[in-house]
Amino acid sequence: MTVAPTTWLSKRERGVVFAMRCAFRMATVVGRTGMRPFVLLIALWYRLFDRAALRASRDWFSRLHGRPPGFRETYRHFRAFTQVTLDRVFLLQGRTRGLVFTSHGTEHLRRQQQSGRGAVLLGAHLGSYEALRARGASVDLPIRIVGYFENARMINELLERLNPGMAARVIHMGDDPVGVMADVRDQVEHGTFVGLLGDRVGLNDRVVRAPFLGEEAPFAAGPFLLASLLRCPVYLVFGLYHEPNRYELHCEPFAERIELPRADREQELRRWVGRYAERLEAYGRMAPDNWFNWFDFWSGP
Repeated sequence: MTVAPTTWLSKRERGVVFAMRCAFRMATVVGRTGMRPFVLLIALWYRLFDRAALRASRDWFSRLHGRPPGFRETYRHFRAFTQVTLDRVFLLQGRTRGLVFTSHGTEHLRRQQQSGRGAVLLGAHLGSYEALRARGASVDLPIRIVGYFENARMINELLERLNPGMAARVIHMGDDPVGVMADVRDQVEHGTFVGLLGDRVGLNDRVVRAPFLGEEAPFAAGPFLLASLLRCPVYLVFGLYHEPNRYELHCEPFAERIELPRADREQELRRWVGRYAERLEAYGRMAPDNWFNWFDFWSGP
């Protein structure tokens, strides 16, 4: 499948890598509070000059609220994204002082962990998955992320320098789906929780369209097909950021097991994706500034 130029996969990493490296180094020296003026300036720069991202922001808020957003709303959107991105520096280094975490539903993961098997943690580019993973590590809950990371290769290389163990917590889809599947199954059987993001369509991904904010949007079938093959529980997880320093971590049961019987496979797949899109919309309404898909989400490939 050829991916259209407007999709997220065709976008280069935002910003200049050298500038990002300087910002990350500065953050490790001056801390989160000292970086606040830079967050405001970086967010303002993107609000004024990144026209594609601004269109995506306006589209999101227009669909969400039924009216065009003003400058303040879109600037706050960029500000949240900039702060969450920078917070990855501190989360990867285990520097959580000054951050406040509240959790909802962690008892579900505790019970699953006691069973000896892992599960699928299904999230989205809504808020911070790094906050979820960092808190999981702090309470000895092993989480590995499965996904397509080629479009953010340079950014991830910078983050790996901050935490060399980061690579061990990521499973890159790459060009070997059979090998990835075997690795993921092994991880789950040995008690690891496997993180999947279900809101973006990757290269050669099968697409399932589902209602989302009043119009059908494309979602990747891959995470749901993978979860059905793993035959393990699936939980929805979201790490919602609230200014200035709070992360609200949510976990809710999604499926004891995703079943896709051959007789009505397509219908059942659409049903599961539709349920996911419905819950994603609900969480998006809870924290509108946390929507971090900076492309034409509804057009899709």
